[in-house]
Amino acid sequence: MDISNDCALDEYLISLLKQGNSLFAKAEDGTVAGLCVSFASSPVDPKNLRNYAFYRQDPNTKDFLYFTAKLQETPNLWDVFKQKKIFEIKMITVLPEFRRQGLAVFMAEKSKELARDQGYNVIRMDCINPYDYKIAERCMLQCLVKFPLHKVRGANAPFIKRSSEFNRCVRVYVEARSLPDVDRTTVRSRQQDLESLIE
Repeated sequence: MDISNDCALDEYLISLLKQGNSLFAKAEDGTVAGLCVSFASSPVDPKNLRNYAFYRQDPNTKDFLYFTAKLQETPNLWDVFKQKKIFEIKMITVLPEFRRQGLAVFMAEKSKELARDQGYNVIRMDCINPYDYKIAERCMLQCLVKFPLHKVRGANAPFIKRSSEFNRCVRVYVEARSLPDVDRTTVRSRQQDLESLIE
């Protein structure tokens, strides 16, 4: 995916970083070893993303932004858990020379602590490959639902292919503090609706 002609994704990532919920890990020499982008999202965020995507010229950028908005709403955890904001662990990346040392799990755990310290009751992590699943499971997040990734992609998303062994489905992992006003029947029915998307 060539994004050199459009700075929309840079602007989107900068807006997430500006929220101040992202973490980075430094090596002993001061170089960055890994990054964990997290942010608190509200129901208005996917709407804003769609509005932003509408004005993009590049079809790949436009489709990526629409895809991100649709993914955020699938499932709509603000509705399910009756929360105004959901803390999302959006992206974890570790440089190759620092991998297999537990750094990704450490950053995810620190992000969870950050979320709890700020009073967020629901933490979300979307996983599209086995490496992500392992991180989420080691952090004791529970898989709420899984569904085919191509169901939320648009027509111009060559970066999401049906045939790829690493991005066939999305697993939405969640940690939710006990919330007395959450209707467990609604959570289960939403889960069944989403699982019906699986081929």
